[in-house]
Amino acid sequence: MLQHWKVAQLLKRRLLEGVRIPEETIRFASSRARFTCERTRSVLEGTGVSCPPLHAYAWKIWDYWERHMDPEAPSARNLRKALQDRIVVVTGASSGIGRATAQLVARHGAKVVLVSRTKDKLDALRSEIEAEGGAAFVYPADLSDLDACDTMIKSVLADHGRVDILVNNAGRSIRRSIEAEYDRFHDFQRTMQLNYFGAVKLLLAVLPGMRSRRRGHVINISSIGVQAFPPRFGAYVASKSALAALSRCIAPEVVDDGVAITNIHMPLVRTPMIAPTGIYKNFPTSSPEEAAEMVASAILTRQPEISTRLGKVGESVNTVAPGLLQFVMTGAYHLFPETAPKDGQRAEAPREEEISVEAAAMAYLMRGIHF
Repeated sequence: MLQHWKVAQLLKRRLLEGVRIPEETIRFASSRARFTCERTRSVLEGTGVSCPPLHAYAWKIWDYWERHMDPEAPSARNLRKALQDRIVVVTGASSGIGRATAQLVARHGAKVVLVSRTKDKLDALRSEIEAEGGAAFVYPADLSDLDACDTMIKSVLADHGRVDILVNNAGRSIRRSIEAEYDRFHDFQRTMQLNYFGAVKLLLAVLPGMRSRRRGHVINISSIGVQAFPPRFGAYVASKSALAALSRCIAPEVVDDGVAITNIHMPLVRTPMIAPTGIYKNFPTSSPEEAAEMVASAILTRQPEISTRLGKVGESVNTVAPGLLQFVMTGAYHLFPETAPKDGQRAEAPREEEISVEAAAMAYLMRGIHF
């Protein structure tokens, strides 16, 4: 009955894909054939030639496979195969993670569509990419303006015919405690407008074409905050959580059409977005290039989620002992100072702010979480 039940067969394929076992191997699992080497040993007896034990050489075979044959290894050959002549839209491409991602995919053969508000910066990036032999196209747009967002993506589809990979990277972050937000409802509106509604607008525009071609990938640059819930980032984490939740809900609807949706829970990355917070100059952070490598991993594996070990720990602790995670984050709230300007004050140029020994220890112990 299970052999002919479509749903059961579909679930079996998904399970095997998840554990990286080819479906064809299942029919050999119950094989009783045995392949022995008695005749080979008898022929070699007295020649001084012998077969070494498996454990003496198996690691060399595995190492070679990982470095040269694994289709998901982030090698130049694999990336070239996945990206050659693909149309890749990268939002927030003028700086930080978006800029590094655009350079990486263009370097491996993609035709990258650069999107952000600042045309001059996009033009400069396009010149750099073209100087290295890549192909880039500039589409300036303010993605918090949904009409501008709609116009931009329609132009991309009209000019290029399709979008193979969409990287929803453009985002706005606000570090402000809830006490300072009582009269700032617009902070929540602004983060949702760009981080959620803008990304959804693009997703809805490209999904029909991806599904009809039975190939496509949407990559959302989310945050480790979605897993660890740090204080002072309520508005930002809520917007990123909304996009991650939507993606997880619709992914089962589109996966059979060859479309993957990936949420990347980025740790703290040294980009212009975190520059206004002076204390982050004392924090250990990842580089934009390291963040771009996580995007490359997502492109190759097409997994639903990419995250750091610490993010997974935070997620697990929140599931098993949510009270413990809240206890840790309460301590973090009191350790780290408020840095956002108050109403009526102009934001000063960020300066390097000293933090306590305890705060520094927590920052290094929980590397990657933005407090």
